[in-house]
Formats: sequence, C-alpha cells, structure tokens
Amino acid sequence: MKKLQRLVFAGIVGTGLSLNFVALSAPFDDAMAAFDRRDYAVAFRDFSEVAMTGNRDAQFMLGYVYSKGYGTTQDYVQAHKWFNIAASQGDREARRARDKLTPFMSAQQISQAQEEAANWQPVSDKQTAAGADITSEKLKTVEKKDAPLITWSNPSPPEATSQIDLTRDEKRELQRRLRDAGYDPGPIDGLPGERTLRAIRSYQSDFGLAEDGLVSREILEDLRNRNFADSELETVLDSRSEVLVKQLRELDNDGQKSPLTGTQYKQRISALLADYDRPWSTRVLYDSFRDGDFALNPRWFVESGDFDVVNREYLYSSVPVAEIKSTEKDKNGAEEIVGIFSNIFLKDSGNSQREKQYKGYAELYSAADITNSFSARMNLNGLLDNGRLNFGVYQGTSRINGYSLSYITGKNSVITLTRTSSDGKAVLGTVNLEQSLSAEIHNVELRRDNQGKMEVILDDKLLFEAKDISLKGDFDGFVIGNQGGNFRLYEVEVYSEQ
Repeated sequence: MKKLQRLVFAGIVGTGLSLNFVALSAPFDDAMAAFDRRDYAVAFRDFSEVAMTGNRDAQFMLGYVYSKGYGTTQDYVQAHKWFNIAASQGDREARRARDKLTPFMSAQQISQAQEEAANWQPVSDKQTAAGADITSEKLKTVEKKDAPLITWSNPSPPEATSQIDLTRDEKRELQRRLRDAGYDPGPIDGLPGERTLRAIRSYQSDFGLAEDGLVSREILEDLRNRNFADSELETVLDSRSEVLVKQLRELDNDGQKSPLTGTQYKQRISALLADYDRPWSTRVLYDSFRDGDFALNPRWFVESGDFDVVNREYLYSSVPVAEIKSTEKDKNGAEEIVGIFSNIFLKDSGNSQREKQYKGYAELYSAADITNSFSARMNLNGLLDNGRLNFGVYQGTSRINGYSLSYITGKNSVITLTRTSSDGKAVLGTVNLEQSLSAEIHNVELRRDNQGKMEVILDDKLLFEAKDISLKGDFDGFVIGNQGGNFRLYEVEVYSEQ
C-alpha cells in the first residue's frame, strides 16, 4: 500500500507503521479512491473482490471496514478473519489490528474467525473477471450465517456546521498538542495539511472519539482537557528536584563523615548545579515503554523490522548479527556507510562477499521538535556480542541529515559519533572501550550546545568531545536503528533548550 495511504489508517491499530512504496493494482486503487471520498458501500465491494484474489493490502482494508462497519455490518469475526489472513502474509500492522480485536470477542467468535481464515483460499483474477462472483456469494453466505455482532455504523461525514473555524494561533496550538500527545501533525505552522488530518483521525480512534478527521474546536478542547504537555512537565520538574536534593544530601553526608576542604565543596557544588541547571531544560521526548504500546504517547513509526514491548518493561529489537570476518582489506579498503536514517548498511563495493553476509535492519523513529542544542539519552542493554545499535536526531522527512551514536557490543566494544548528510557521512569521534557493552545495562548520552560542541557520555563518564557546525537549524525527531543484535531499550529521553 502506498505510504501516504497506509499512514491514514495507522492509528486504528495504535501503531505508527511507515511502509515502503509498492505497486498497486488498479482495482485496489479504485477501492481506496472510493474509501477516500467516503463512498463506503463501493469501497467495501471493491475491497472484498480484490481481497479474494490474495491482495494483502485489500485484506487489511477489508478487515478494517468490517471492524468499523463502513459500508457493511460491523462484524468482528470477519474483521479478525481478514486481519489474520493479511497477517499470515507478513503484514505486521494487520497482526496488531487482529490482536486488538480479541479482547472484545468471545472464545467461540475467535475460534470461528480462525477456522474461516485457515480454510480460506484465494481466487484468481480470471475467475473474478469471468463473472464468477465468488466474493459476493461468499459474503452473502457469511451474512446469512452470522447475525450482526455489534451494531450498524454510520460513517457519514458530519454536517459542515459542526466544523468551527479556528484562528491561526489556535490551529498552531492544536498541532502542538497533537505532537505532545505523541502524534505527528507535521510542521507547527497553523496550516493543517494531510499529516495534521491523519494525526487527528489517529487520535480520535485511539481515544474512542468520532473519527471525522476535522480541525475543530471540539478536538482542540479534548486535547486541552487531557493536558499531555503540562502533566509531563510537572513530572519532569519534580523528578529533577528530587535528584538534586538527593545529591545534596549525599554531599552533606560525605562532609559529615570526612571533612572536605572549601575547594572540594566548591567543585562538587558547581558540578551539581551544572548538571541540574543544564541548558536543556525542556523535555521534548520521553518513553519508558511501561504503557505496553510504543505506538502511543509518544508515537513511534516503524520504518522496517520488528519491535515489541515486553512485559511493559522494555522495547525489544532483534536482528541477526552478520558474520563478518575482518581482513586487511576490510580494515584498509572497505568503505562502511552507516546511515541510520536509511537502509544503507555494510555496503562495500570492493567486497561482494561482505554484502552477501548482511542480515537485515530494523528502524523506528518519533517526530519531535528538537532544538539545535539538545541532550539525547538512551538506557539500553545489548545482549549479543558484535551487535550494533544506532540512535540520534534527524532533520527532514527523509531523515538523511543528522547526528548519531553507534553502540557496538562485544569484547571490542566501540562507541562512535557520526554526522550523516546528503554528502555522505563523517566520523566525528570514536572510542574503543576496555569494558564489554554486552549483557550489562548502560546509559549513553549525546549532548550538543548551541556552539556545536558535543559530548558523548557513558554511565555519567565523559568518553570524548567533538565539535561540528555543519548541520544548521533544528531537528525533527529521534531515530533508532538496529543493524544487528538483540537489544532491550528501557528509556529514551531527549531535552532541548527552551
């Protein structure tokens, strides 16, 4: 499914999944066009016909219209069935949608849906074109056999009078509050476009509101009442104050146990104040994954690979580690392109064998307004040797420009700071660690001030400094890429200047 089309429906399953462009057949395009213009009866008919031929995206959409009752009776059994069929073809988003339906279904309904999915067989385009209306017959059979499970849904658009004009400032506020709630409205410019409308629809779906996708005073008031940003700020301030008080008590206890000179007191007080009163006072992104869903507050978009929240404790990512044997040519002649903002990894034009050993890549990102001066911290655990996780800030929708840290585990653990841009990549600093980063949980932080000075911190210890002023302007979000290995991500935290 085309990326822009699929993102419209990402909110229905509580996940932000960005897919690559793939070719679509004309019938599916026609069905999507009917859905976009709210001609749901035609859309349901066309999705049904295309889904029967084995089209995965049409199967996803058929499950969706059944789950909402768009153009047909709302039927969770049929929705579960079609999501399950699409999931069997590798559609991760369909799998999540299916799993979110099960709490609302009885064991008998789930069993029926699974049985129908297991017995389903695709039909050929020729059969459909020849006039054997298999889809219609099967749909009629289903409707005769199964009574409506829930209700009939009327997705007709609301009257035009229900959309109240907002001022430009209020539209900016609406976009900002959507962003604070974990949705991606695009630029905070007071000019709502398709991204803002998609964000509104996703928000409405996640919180059980009528899904009209309108820029209205009702949705603005709902966002104000939930007050995502203000409650978050209170928590941050309280947490920072508690840490400062704890550190001051430790300093006082040390002074009671063994006398400290005036110089020692001054140095430690200065260090405490420097850490507490940092220039990065505004937290713009935080996730501990304890809500069990990385698709909400903040919203993460999966570009490739699989990510799962385990036990409401951490985000888990696994990518097979490539077995790459180092040679003299590898060390001296290989060109390693580490662009965490694209699927370009371990490509060496002079070593075809090395390319064949590449195993895959998993990436997800979250949109956030991050100033050019920032602090980005990850609390993580690399479980395997020779694993490599990249994370950092990016600019633009293509996520080409940015700064990233590479966290390489194993006996020869390495942390590298890289700048990537359309001109290529530049290594700004690297350190070979005596300790192994495998198995243990570590805090890794990248700091950058408004003069371009950067610091890389590991467990509160400064590893190295660098300076780069090549990338101007603010950043648009945070991205994480697993190049190989098993990683547990416990916390992501990004601060900006006010």
